[in-house]
Amino acid sequence: MLSKLFANIARNKPRAVLDTNTLVSATLVEQGFSAQILRAFRQNQIRLVISPYIIGEYTRVVRRPHIAKKYDQVEENADAVVHLLNHRALVVQAKTVERVVPDDAKDDAILACAKEGKAQYIVSGDEHLLKLRTYRGIKILTPREFVEQVLQTK
Repeated sequence: MLSKLFANIARNKPRAVLDTNTLVSATLVEQGFSAQILRAFRQNQIRLVISPYIIGEYTRVVRRPHIAKKYDQVEENADAVVHLLNHRALVVQAKTVERVVPDDAKDDAILACAKEGKAQYIVSGDEHLLKLRTYRGIKILTPREFVEQVLQTK
């Protein structure tokens, strides 16, 4: 019921897929552009599209021992992000897409999520994705570009 309420509120908001590296950065660096995007989502300014694959990859990456050792409360923060994504984001079962990123097949899962969720943006720091600039009309931006071009124009 609550997810339907958030879906109705967020229906006309820009839709974006955050790549795993953007989610990890948002969890670790409170003042960065990635964190600003996650805050905008929490404040219902944008709609995030996510897939179980991205959530799983995020969980694996953020729980790596060297990250936990370096960042206090990373596990609690990561749990909160996963809960937020599962309950407020549009979770899609992304179908596979044709091979688009020859150097990194995992990036195709991000494209599939964006396509399935009818996202307008993919936000990533991944050079393979950023080289594409667009995919089927979906703009691929860095976190900084997304903040400057989408969030700051609202």
